[in-house]
Amino acid sequence: MEKLIGGRKATAVLIAVLATAVAGYVGATRWVASGSDQSAPVCSSGRCKGSGGSAASGGHRLTLNPLLFVGPPRQAYIIAEQNPLLLSQLPCFCGCDKNNGHKNLLDCYRDRHGGSCEICTGEALDANRMFNQGSPVEQIRDALRARYAHQG
Repeated sequence: MEKLIGGRKATAVLIAVLATAVAGYVGATRWVASGSDQSAPVCSSGRCKGSGGSAASGGHRLTLNPLLFVGPPRQAYIIAEQNPLLLSQLPCFCGCDKNNGHKNLLDCYRDRHGGSCEICTGEALDANRMFNQGSPVEQIRDALRARYAHQG
């Protein structure tokens, strides 16, 4: 009789271990499928979901917190946080590529530069407006070049 009881305990322990392993595997699969990897944001229609990753969500920020700024610069930081894929495809025309080493408009919102530069703020606001109207990135880039290239 003792062997039978011991066998049931062993079976119960084995089932518990297997259930824990399966639950861990399923959880990890959901985590990867949800785009939780911050190095590979999930993008759709030009917008990256979750790629702005706030500290509260356990991710890292691609931009500074918009709450550090007021007025139009805050709105520009919000745009950068919500749609980094768009801004990363656009050049900045203020000259920060030479002075600050920025490679695209998103870089202006990774530091405080975008909060004090009217050209960067204008570019982000204009790019967002055109994007929301359905303009393709190439058309947005051309419009920004026509409006801002001579100002930097």
